[in-house]
Amino acid sequence: MKIKKIKIQKLFGLFNYDIELNQNEDITILTGPNGYGKTTILNIIYNLFNHRFFYFQKLNFETISIFFNEEQRIELTKKQGKTKPEQAIRIVNNQPQVYSQQISTTDIQLDLFDKHGKPLENFTYNSDTENKLLIELGKYIPVQKISQNIVLEANTGRQLSLRDFLAEYINYLPIKVISLINRQETTQISQLLNSANVYIIREERLLTQTRKSNQNISFDRTIEMYSKELKNIIEQKQLEAYQKAQQLDSSFPKRLIECKEFLSEDDFRNKFAALTKKQELLQTFGIATTKQDVTEYNNETKNVLTVYLEDSEEKVRVYDELLVKIALFVNILNEKRFAFKSIVINGSQGFYFQLSNGQRLRLTDLSSGEQQEVVLLYELLFKTNSNTLILIDEPEISLHVEWQKPFLGDLQKIAKVKQISFLISTHAPSIINDKWNLTKDLFELANAN
Repeated sequence: MKIKKIKIQKLFGLFNYDIELNQNEDITILTGPNGYGKTTILNIIYNLFNHRFFYFQKLNFETISIFFNEEQRIELTKKQGKTKPEQAIRIVNNQPQVYSQQISTTDIQLDLFDKHGKPLENFTYNSDTENKLLIELGKYIPVQKISQNIVLEANTGRQLSLRDFLAEYINYLPIKVISLINRQETTQISQLLNSANVYIIREERLLTQTRKSNQNISFDRTIEMYSKELKNIIEQKQLEAYQKAQQLDSSFPKRLIECKEFLSEDDFRNKFAALTKKQELLQTFGIATTKQDVTEYNNETKNVLTVYLEDSEEKVRVYDELLVKIALFVNILNEKRFAFKSIVINGSQGFYFQLSNGQRLRLTDLSSGEQQEVVLLYELLFKTNSNTLILIDEPEISLHVEWQKPFLGDLQKIAKVKQISFLISTHAPSIINDKWNLTKDLFELANAN
């Protein structure tokens, strides 16, 4: 299910927006002055489709409506929730004094409408739902609730508001658990939110927050993490290729005897040349494959060569999708002409960079702009699924103006390979380049409304 339009009433109490996403070129660009909510709109979409409904309790808005390509619509509104008692401490005459106060809560209501505006279903996210979410989160992270809105992080002693705690740790709770808790008795709303994949690439990309069981949060160099991750991806594909080879080799004699249709000599030579080219490309990227060496094609060998070639094609077909991504990753980065450096893919090491004289560099030796470019491109190619809306906040951060100009062209190449679409927030005319027809200016939309 694709998102067609987002409509927001009274964002920050001020702005009304009606934003149609570009369906044909699959790239929509949000522009406008600071303070008009470009980043907030990306966060609205990300938090909604990742079931982070607590985000909307603090957000100042009247209604948010998401329209889908089948004309269904989800509408969010805020309501005053229950008033609940809370114990608090105040200092009187230098002595702590416990007292009770009434705390107002905020509910978020989601309503689903069909294309005729007929209500189909609704769901309310409230403090009771938060409590269930906190209980589930506590199975993964040591936490203790010490009042209605305050929790204690057991391993650090930090006291946080419940919403701040959820915002910080929600990424460590499996999405199926979040969805189950938030869904309660609803089915259609949950299914619709889960049908539209949304992935966000934030402004800060060089450090990644990580957390291991019963340990504090730490930050790792994203580029080093991604190099290791690519190494693991390649190793997994090599294992799949090995298993496929074992399967084919075990049945080779039987299929050879049963083979009744043979390739012509021209077809064999063309297919064998294509296979050899693919194997050479895999070897260039440090992904070892067995080099083919075949006998002369004739009437006596054509049946063996036909089955042998078909098997060889199937063995390397395991790498097809990965090979397309790696080739695009390398080509785009090398077209950037990083100063005296080029990227190298290696099956046993992931990726690294080397100088023009062959000297290998540490990944952290790259400039911040170079790291931004590598991390952003890696996420787009290797960490997103097909049919996903990618949200990118300020892609111009740390990028040289000469790298900004071809940015949308790079996205179009990726969109073609991955079948994905983009919603981008930017201040940079050089990012937009000659694609002003793809922009939605929030200043103009706000004043038009």
